[in-house]
Amino acid sequence: MAAKLPDSDQNQKPAEPSWLLPAKIAVVVMGIMIFAGLGVIAYTIATRLAGSGGTETADVPAAVSPSPASSRQAVAAPFGTVQIEIPQGSRLGAAEFDSGRMILQMNMPNRKIRLLVFDLATGKQLGTFELAPPAN
Repeated sequence: MAAKLPDSDQNQKPAEPSWLLPAKIAVVVMGIMIFAGLGVIAYTIATRLAGSGGTETADVPAAVSPSPASSRQAVAAPFGTVQIEIPQGSRLGAAEFDSGRMILQMNMPNRKIRLLVFDLATGKQLGTFELAPPAN
């Protein structure tokens, strides 16, 4: 009696669970997403370092963002001492520097705010803004 016996367990694979195929697909998709994200990050860094891209600098006019060399030239020449009269009871607030100008905030005793605008190249006062709270 020479009957054929079924192959041993060596050639048969165990059955895969039903959740394994979706898990494999999810792993492949997430791997592709990681590589795509790294590519976008690398491209963004490369374009910003090259200075060729970015909407931050494209919309800013040249007068607002002077080059460091031009601002050094503007301040390099001394203009002496500038006298600023501060009314009694007033306090100096914040000072902002931009485009070769200084804006100095003066808090007045009557709750008004005075903004003084100075040219840093010449030291001259360019103008004054009076800000007052609304009358009730």
